[in-house]
Amino acid sequence: MSVYVSTTCLAGGSNILDVLRTYAKAGLRYVELGASHKYTGGLSLTEFQQWGFSFIVHHYFPPPKKPLILNLASQNAAILAQSKEQIKRSIDFCHSVGVRLFSLHAGFRADPNDKLRFSHDQAVAPYGIAFNTFVESVREINSYAQEKGVRIAIENNVLSEYNVIDGQNPFLLLCKAEEFERLLERTPSINVGIVLDLGHLKVTSHWLGFDRYKFIDKVKDRVFAIHVHENNGRADQHRELDETSWCFEVIGRKCFSNLPIVLESTGLTIDKIIQQVSLVEEILR
Repeated sequence: MSVYVSTTCLAGGSNILDVLRTYAKAGLRYVELGASHKYTGGLSLTEFQQWGFSFIVHHYFPPPKKPLILNLASQNAAILAQSKEQIKRSIDFCHSVGVRLFSLHAGFRADPNDKLRFSHDQAVAPYGIAFNTFVESVREINSYAQEKGVRIAIENNVLSEYNVIDGQNPFLLLCKAEEFERLLERTPSINVGIVLDLGHLKVTSHWLGFDRYKFIDKVKDRVFAIHVHENNGRADQHRELDETSWCFEVIGRKCFSNLPIVLESTGLTIDKIIQQVSLVEEILR
């Protein structure tokens, strides 16, 4: 098991090259290129190859010059096309740098604003239509990724309190295990799997009232990587782990013993990041 560190962990780390220099100096070698960096022009492949990192890539990397909110289930033709184009650019990057795993966010039934919030009076696509659009997007992206030798993993969405209406989830896809089961049935490719975000799962299971451990049991055979971070069970806070975190029981399971474990706590100093990696490694030993 390798413990990866997301580049989104480092406080103030909007410039990807600054983050990589800091990680290299600290002796970190397993890195997830994350989804919260500003556009940096003129990047060459040598910028990513020079330190000998083992990379995986998540969702919105490299970031485009003009920011956009990706939605692979959008009913807006322009947004859907832009979303697919950006994902394919990310897969091209993975292929060029020799990265074999790319993870992406699940889609939405409505298009959120730049804060990933939804208007409660906006048009929302019927669930079946949005789900079908997402399935078709995943099939297209997977065909492209397979040609490039890149596996893809879909991340479970997080249902935060501000998106809950009358105890229901009107906006987000892929919050429940049954949705992943349907997606994988309709995308019968061993190249497609799941990135299991335990922080997301903790929050979503609270608001929708399902058993998070049963969720894990249903999808465990198709998990390609696991994101770990903590929260209060009500909001997606991306807090650091401590010894009591439920994440350790999950990632310590034998079925996950060979998977990348990705630290995704945010706002950390480099010293705190090193401490977090050491904590995960020590407990898993």
